[in-house]
Amino acid sequence: MKTVLIVDDEPAFRKALAASLKVRGYNTLEAEDGMAGLDIAAKNRPDVILSDVNMDNMNGFMMVENLQQEPMLARIPVIMMTAQAQGAGAWQSEANITYLDKGFSTQQLVAAIEGVLKK
Repeated sequence: MKTVLIVDDEPAFRKALAASLKVRGYNTLEAEDGMAGLDIAAKNRPDVILSDVNMDNMNGFMMVENLQQEPMLARIPVIMMTAQAQGAGAWQSEANITYLDKGFSTQQLVAAIEGVLKK
């Protein structure tokens, strides 16, 4: 069973994503910001990280920068959830980052997770 770490500062959204993924057979972990996400990723090494971009304390891009500096964490694929995927600029060229526009369906989410797991 694959584990997805959900990093988002909106508890209700985080819980809804976790419930949707658990029903589809995924283990889930949750973090309220990038700093907590880094800590949980280091301790649990999830298969995929699903992260919001805009969060207090440490945003999604800062979290990814820190992940990439840790050899044991750098290969974990990250799916960034944002209302502004088109404006992600240079980050879109990062090989280990996939983007989902907020408002995505559960089917789109699962397809993105399965897609990054196949790489």
